[in-house]
Amino acid sequence: MKTVILILFVLLVLVSVVAVLALLLGVLSQVRRRRAESKKPRRAREDLRNQTVSFRMLAEYHGGLKKATDRKLKLLFEKGLALKKRGRFRTAITAFEECLKRDLTPRQQTGLLVTTGNCHFAVNQLPSAQDCYRKAGLLSAESNDENGRLSCLINLGLAGAADKRWDEAIANYHEAISLDQKLGQTRGEAIDLNTLGLLYENKGDLESALAHYTASQLIFRKLDEGEKVELVENNIGRIGGQNADAENSDRGQNRV
Repeated sequence: MKTVILILFVLLVLVSVVAVLALLLGVLSQVRRRRAESKKPRRAREDLRNQTVSFRMLAEYHGGLKKATDRKLKLLFEKGLALKKRGRFRTAITAFEECLKRDLTPRQQTGLLVTTGNCHFAVNQLPSAQDCYRKAGLLSAESNDENGRLSCLINLGLAGAADKRWDEAIANYHEAISLDQKLGQTRGEAIDLNTLGLLYENKGDLESALAHYTASQLIFRKLDEGEKVELVENNIGRIGGQNADAENSDRGQNRV
């Protein structure tokens, strides 16, 4: 009887040990998986921290590729988008470049170039991004793809801003706003006016910055977008504060 009890006790201990080991292995597996996932986009996150302009401000344009009749092209493009969404920008670029080798319409090619350029921008490969946007801009102009052209102008403007080439960035945004008006994209016009205000502010032209912030604010008020109105009002308030500081500085100099 004692022998049976001892055997049962040993079996119970063994089962408990196996259960604990299985639990520990499960926990270790989850930790390793999380570490692996966090390492994949780490390089991209480090690149993003060094940006003057966030890649999230970029215009997205896909040129109808999500509805492509070429099934392989559509699947490859969607794979690239999924990689881009997960922050794996360099791998996404490879997928999009494979798409560019296929038989494409001018609109699809424009969409791919813009999307590829956005991935280059996200990892601070600005010359490559600008090259993509310029090629897409020429192609969209030739094919009369105005929505594609608008995306290129916005993104070229942001790429110029990332390099602190304010005059180039401002020129692209003025052209983009004209196209917003032509296409009747009122909300897009308000967004671009606000960004143009930021460009002027960074350049140091506070008067022009204030004028464009105010124009953006008026449109957002008409659209009844309170959150956007508040955002632009903060920008206007910041300009007011800078003007007040400049006036106080001038008065101090005059007293001397």
